[in-house]
Amino acid sequence: MKRKTYVIGHRNPDTDSIVSAVAYAELKRQQGLDRCFPARAGKLTPQTEYILERFNIPAPEYIPDLVPKVGYFLSKEPVTVKESTSLWDALEIMDGEKLKILPVVDKDGCYKSVLNYNAFASNITRRINPHRKAIIPTSIPLLLKTLNAQPVVVFGGDEVVKSRILVAGSSFESFKHHLESEIPANALVLTGDREEIQRYSIENGARAVVITNGTSLSKGLRELAEKHKVTVMISPYDTSSTAFLILYSTPVATMTDTLTEAVSVNSYVRTIREKLNESPSRSLPVVDDNGIVVGIFTESDLIKEPNIDMIMVDHNELSQSVEGMESYRILEILDHHRLGNFSTKYPITFINRVVGATSTIVANMYVEKRAVLKPDIAGVLLAGILTDTLILRSATTTDIDREMAEYLAGLVDLDVEKFGQEIFESSSNLKNLSLEDILGMDSKNYTACGKKFNVSQVEVNAGVGVWEGKEGALVSLRERCEKNGLYFAALMVTDIVALNSQLLIYGEDEFLRKMAFPRLDMNLYVCRDILSRKKQLVPLLIEQMESVLGVRDQQE
Repeated sequence: MKRKTYVIGHRNPDTDSIVSAVAYAELKRQQGLDRCFPARAGKLTPQTEYILERFNIPAPEYIPDLVPKVGYFLSKEPVTVKESTSLWDALEIMDGEKLKILPVVDKDGCYKSVLNYNAFASNITRRINPHRKAIIPTSIPLLLKTLNAQPVVVFGGDEVVKSRILVAGSSFESFKHHLESEIPANALVLTGDREEIQRYSIENGARAVVITNGTSLSKGLRELAEKHKVTVMISPYDTSSTAFLILYSTPVATMTDTLTEAVSVNSYVRTIREKLNESPSRSLPVVDDNGIVVGIFTESDLIKEPNIDMIMVDHNELSQSVEGMESYRILEILDHHRLGNFSTKYPITFINRVVGATSTIVANMYVEKRAVLKPDIAGVLLAGILTDTLILRSATTTDIDREMAEYLAGLVDLDVEKFGQEIFESSSNLKNLSLEDILGMDSKNYTACGKKFNVSQVEVNAGVGVWEGKEGALVSLRERCEKNGLYFAALMVTDIVALNSQLLIYGEDEFLRKMAFPRLDMNLYVCRDILSRKKQLVPLLIEQMESVLGVRDQQE
């Protein structure tokens, strides 16, 4: 598989994360990185779905995790052969391509078996065992091709028939006895210029007469062969070489390893190690969901870098990345959040700017690089800025965000305020969403004072009131704490009209007792004038943790 680059945001992505990935992947393609694609690490929010549908942009590919999979290490297009290919041709391909294994496929390209030298040695030994009569399954076309023979009279199609090789190396009487002891219709007679052998074989209906050393057939015998429907061909090789090559005219499928199972392109590398060790060639064929062979995974692939590169947008902490990100080469990071404890093996492009949205950064890069801002891309970038800055009302909003929002709005002929209200109206009704959807819409994990915590945020454009699903949400927050070992978990519901938020929180009693916000109900607090989770709420929560725990914030 060709190398590709994914542009991806954080887990539980919000609109800014998704549209930044879409727009930046488009910019990279304009700059020549053809195989650059947007991806997402979680479910789309209703808000994001609305925006993508409005501008007719398909959802980015969903990547639930980046734990190394077999498909990420395939670099070459696979070489395969069909079941009907001759063993001789298959072995020549293996030798020419320097292959350890050669997958054998059916007419549709689906995996059937694999040719390796162990299987070949085992099967060919049975074929040439001097203590047993050799039975060679082959067809007339395969014989002609493998022997590079000149056809004289040809009967029969592609049917593969189990045949015996009879070499006319003894007296005529002895040969007659040998032919009579066989089924002539299944006999392949090898003879030189001995006309009596040729005639007798034709008259008795041999399957084929193979004349060696390039010797010609007389006109009378040709007519006789046509009458008895006996195939006659002329081999350019001597008798011993011809007999040897006939062994290799058998279809490759008769000499393969049928016990080796293919592995899925989506299999985790860690799950196929045992199969790889058991494989004689330390190689395994790889198939897609339809059983089509897409590559070969070898033991040496275990120490290779995967053929996928990553660009991170809207986050710079591995704890917020899709699982397994550390296994891949990260080319760039574009973000507007605080810096986490992050290191890479190679130098990278790292852009972190104090703006209200990553979409602002991406839009500025289009302008700086004089790239084409298509209307659909301009539209989603505008949506990303407005959603992440709460229609430019959040404390994180900068003049750069405002200027870029007006610039983009001009490109797509939209009013900033009206478009922003339209976006939030499309996704503001919490009653239509499940608890799981609400808590997962824009959920982020944090670490401070040696503790982990989680804060989800949703925005509405009408009075929040006391949330009707409070008890069920508290149960979900408690389960999230217990499952992930969190100090606390919270849901921030932000009213962009009233310009304040409500905070539903479950956590340690020592922490909740010192909550500085006015309490509306058990575990429910009002956060007046607080709209930004990043710049307002989380810093206040960390300060409270420091006060309760008696330690300064130490970020992991």
